[in-house]
Formats: sequence, C-alpha cells, structure tokens
Amino acid sequence: MFKKNPNIKISNISYSIDGKCLLKKTSLDVSGNGITVILGANGAGKTIFLKLLSGLINPDNGEIKTRSKDFSFSNSAMVFQEPIILRRSVLSNILFVIDKIQSQKKIMASELIDTLGLSGKDNQSAQTLSAGEKQRLSLARALITQPKILLLDEPTANIEPTSTIYIEKVLERKSSTGTKIFFVTHDINQAKRLANDIIYLENGKVMEYTKSSIFFKNPTTLSGKKYISGIISDVKNNN
Repeated sequence: MFKKNPNIKISNISYSIDGKCLLKKTSLDVSGNGITVILGANGAGKTIFLKLLSGLINPDNGEIKTRSKDFSFSNSAMVFQEPIILRRSVLSNILFVIDKIQSQKKIMASELIDTLGLSGKDNQSAQTLSAGEKQRLSLARALITQPKILLLDEPTANIEPTSTIYIEKVLERKSSTGTKIFFVTHDINQAKRLANDIIYLENGKVMEYTKSSIFFKNPTTLSGKKYISGIISDVKNNN
C-alpha cells in the first residue's frame, strides 16, 4: 500500500446494515497530504467510507485515528451531492454555520462568494440559485469553518461545467495550503485532474491504494483495470 505522511490510520473498520456488510475489515494508513480520490462502481462502498471518515456514522468495529492534534476529523466539513440550502440569503447561508459572527468571518464569507463565482448575490435568496451555484454555496459554507479535513461526495455530479471548474480550482488551492481532501467521483478525467492518490473500492473492500499516476497507468487488480477502461458500466469519462 502507498504510504506518504500517513497522518490517518484506519484500523480494521467494518460497517453493516441489516446483516449486509457494506465495508469489510478495512485497514489503511492514509496520507495526510493532498487530495485522495475515492473510486469504485455503484455500491462499492464509497459514500459509506466517506461517512465513516466524517463521523456521521460509526463503524461496527475498528477505529479511525489521526496522528496529530492539529489534524483531526473533529475539525472537518462535508459537502454532499445534493446540497442542503436554507431559506436565507446567500451570505446568511454561509454565516449560519459560524457560532460567533465576527467582522473577520464576514470578510472571509465575502471572499468565498467572490472566489466561487457568486459575486453580487450576497443578499439574493439562496433558493433561487442554479443547481451549480447551490453546490458552490455549499462548498463555501463548508470552507468558512476552516476545516483541516474536507470530505466531498460527488459534489459535481449533477452540475454544469462552469461550476465544476470553480469547485475544482478552489479544491486545488485549499489542498495546496494544507487542507486534506477526500473526494468521491465517478468521473475518471476529474480524478486524473485532482487526485494525488487513489483509494479504489470494490464490493466494500479496498482493492488498491496508491499514487494516482500509478493507478491510472497500471492498476494492480483486474477490476481496477476494467474500471478505468470504462468496462464497468457506471464509469463516466467526461472531458
């Protein structure tokens, strides 16, 4: 298994629902740097894996630990495929997650609005935004908390290319400044653009964890080869 600055230790975690095992005895030492993209066919366990990392659900057994007090899942944020947008203005949606709204946070919120291409929409009802703009807003709301770890579950699956470009640029920038990112996608080309390393899942089991350059050039498993070639039907190779 690929190891580089392994700040995240996943030890023997499993997860089942109604007797069906969705994640099987998974152990990994995951790099604390860069963008880790999680790939696999529908039902492979990608979203379950992400939710376990975030603490939204607890494993049946095993544990997930970080090796630094400054690098913790208690300081994490998650963005879902379907954004949850409050019936408030764009600015209020962002500031809603902050316990104490200070002038510094207002400045940061305004900067995020500009960075994510929502300039001039501060006081607009968030419900009137397009699907892509809502997803950009959802990302801004996650980033205002200044998370050390950012988890994203197919955030660009159902949005227009313009929003995808905004989101990818922001994620690359955040990653370069030290935010650890976990990103689930079915888009092979997006994974190639963003990933420093790849976790490839099949039927609830981690089949490969390696540098993205290695995975896309020469995956070690037959299913991995089929996946990146598009033989597995749910793979998207969008340009």
